[in-house]
Amino acid sequence: MKKGTVRTTVTLFLIAIFMLLLYVFVGRPMIGFVKDPEALDAFVQSKGTAGLLVFGFFVLIQTMSSCIPGLPFYLASGYLLGGFKGALLCDTFATLGNTAAFLIGKKFGRDFLLYLFPEDKLVHVENIIKKGKPKIIHILFMLLPLPKDTYAWLGYYSEEPLIMWISLTFIARFPHIFLYTYGGEQLMSNKYMVLILGGAFATLVYAIVLMLLKKKN
Repeated sequence: MKKGTVRTTVTLFLIAIFMLLLYVFVGRPMIGFVKDPEALDAFVQSKGTAGLLVFGFFVLIQTMSSCIPGLPFYLASGYLLGGFKGALLCDTFATLGNTAAFLIGKKFGRDFLLYLFPEDKLVHVENIIKKGKPKIIHILFMLLPLPKDTYAWLGYYSEEPLIMWISLTFIARFPHIFLYTYGGEQLMSNKYMVLILGGAFATLVYAIVLMLLKKKN
């Protein structure tokens, strides 16, 4: 086996171990923490603004990782702050996380990203990017239930200025996040029917948009 192949294999193995450890020692405790509404509320109340910043940092880490789900954080944020304020908090830190990924991907390029993601996953995202106008693709990734956090690492394909990247990401992510934070607020109020109807409506809208895009292509 060639030296370069061995080095790549070892590097990928170490990255896989790191991601596993990240999930076990960081992701799972974070998720466990936010899944306990009373403990989370008590923490934020006791820490004030610092508590919200810590929670926001959790969202940032989750956004940059590919192994920590975001749903528990969005639901918890809706419970803590309400749908709108919770969405603003999560969207702000998710946008910061996506922007950090955008800058890192732009700096180090595709070869570096192959150490973070399987090549077939990158190719899948790249194929979608190449099908349309870069800014439209950017908006669709952030708006629809697509692998937006993976896309962020490849966002440099859009060749957007940083300010435009941040603005489009924040605006386009907001509706998606708001659905979850509002859902968290409604769950704590036991208003399940509102949540079900909202989810059904969002699914219908997503399905229609995706069908139109496929038809166009």
